Amino acid sequence: VAQAAKWGHPAVAVTDHAVVQAFPYAYAAGKKNGIKVIYGVEANLVDDGKPIVYDPIDIDLEEATYVVFDVETTGFSNVYDTIIELAAVKIKNGQVIDTFERFSNPHRKLTAKIIELTHITDDMLVNAPELNDVIREFHDFIGDGVVVAHNAAFDLGFLYVAYKNAGIEVRHPGIDTVELSRLVNPGQKSHSLKTLTKKYNIELTQHHRAIYDTEATGELFLHLLKQSADLGIKNLIEMNDHVGGEEGYKQARPSHCTVLAVDDAGLKNLFKLISISHTETFYRVPRIRRSDLQRLRQGLIVGSGCSNGELFETMMNKTQEEAERIAKFYDYLEVMPKPVYSQLVDGGTVHDEWALEDIIRRIVKLGKKLNLPVVATGNVHYLHETD
Repeated sequence: VAQAAKWGHPAVAVTDHAVVQAFPYAYAAGKKNGIKVIYGVEANLVDDGKPIVYDPIDIDLEEATYVVFDVETTGFSNVYDTIIELAAVKIKNGQVIDTFERFSNPHRKLTAKIIELTHITDDMLVNAPELNDVIREFHDFIGDGVVVAHNAAFDLGFLYVAYKNAGIEVRHPGIDTVELSRLVNPGQKSHSLKTLTKKYNIELTQHHRAIYDTEATGELFLHLLKQSADLGIKNLIEMNDHVGGEEGYKQARPSHCTVLAVDDAGLKNLFKLISISHTETFYRVPRIRRSDLQRLRQGLIVGSGCSNGELFETMMNKTQEEAERIAKFYDYLEVMPKPVYSQLVDGGTVHDEWALEDIIRRIVKLGKKLNLPVVATGNVHYLHETD
């Protein structure tokens, strides 16, 4: 606070992770140094529950044809990466009736990390067909089937970007076997494919190769489908009726956002949110449900947070349309100095410095488009490099 005052800042915000114990000290420091203190928190924001089914339709679960699929990719961003392997099994009446497996040429060298993860090499892809051709063939393979994937948001994200690039405007009803497992196995701690195949005694030949993951996921899906029938779920559209509930907040991965108090009413609501997150919705970390933040939003403004915020992660990994939808929840968008994001480049999450700058540029453009302030913030944890 003293340093900010020396630099001539008229105000400084304090936003500790999930707690507000610093407020009395910040108040005293503000008075001592003649600078306004803004009171806030860096919150762990979670949705009340994740959907089991995307784009659901009215269809009997026993009558549906299912296409269980998996993609392997050059990286984790459907904006900056591409599909290198696409595989699927088609299931009808509990039996596999057809299969699909194709490589596609990414026209770029694979990273050592992707080769290690997937065991796919550049030599395996050099003569592979173009992704547009593969994706059109896969679209025909799906037909009017219901698509199924483990952690479906990832696979569907890549599928729909590939569709768009191939001139296909279609959305399929899709089931996420992770969330379906959470429904039928409420006491299960991990819902990874490796853990669940072990639980159901399913052979997983080579994890992170699309065809083997697909075969294992197909067998897993049949077990989960039987268990959901035992719960009385008979129609696809009924599955999302079971989303959330009292402990739905445990299902979602927390994302960071900045919550600042504008006035005394906001400060009171902030204290209420902190109390709820520690006494009612604490799961590994204190979690603030989106519904609670909306309910107690009076006197508060919400910023999009750091690289662990949902907007930045969406800009890295998903479409511009999805980013626009998410940005509308916030009162202002945040961008930070490039060194704050450097671990993303070092760890291979973002390919290079150009891609990082592109993400920041797109956030700025998005703010202008939606008429939301874009604020340069510091994510400051230390005064000096030596600290």
